[in-house]
Amino acid sequence: MKALTTLVCIFMTACLMPPAQNGGGNYSGGGGGYNSAPASGDPEPASYSGGAPASAPAPAPAGPVSVTIRSACSKTVKVFYGDKPKFGSGTYSSISSNSVQSHSFRQGDMFWIVDDSENGLGSTSIGPGTRELEISSSCTSINAR
Repeated sequence: MKALTTLVCIFMTACLMPPAQNGGGNYSGGGGGYNSAPASGDPEPASYSGGAPASAPAPAPAGPVSVTIRSACSKTVKVFYGDKPKFGSGTYSSISSNSVQSHSFRQGDMFWIVDDSENGLGSTSIGPGTRELEISSSCTSINAR
């Protein structure tokens, strides 16, 4: 078993040794995996699954962010919170002329200005640093900051 452990250690970037006493380690061929059951008193088993080293876990999605929405438009504007107005799921609302309001977004969420037929006129995606959206005086574009 020690020879097998040495051989496995030679081909690994980080060597994982089986418990020295009553290790009960086993080698399962085919996938190149090595698992060792913990000996009594050992807190955790050593394990290796062969192949490329495991990468770090993906970061969790960013939590909700409160974004201030300002309207420089001189009229009430219809807006859509979601992926695709008219064809996707989301929420329609409106923003009054020259007003300020707040909305909770997640990174990657979309914000749209829509016309009376619910067609998208302008949109933006919420990025990691987005804290303010401004509907321009043209009422068709959005500036994200």
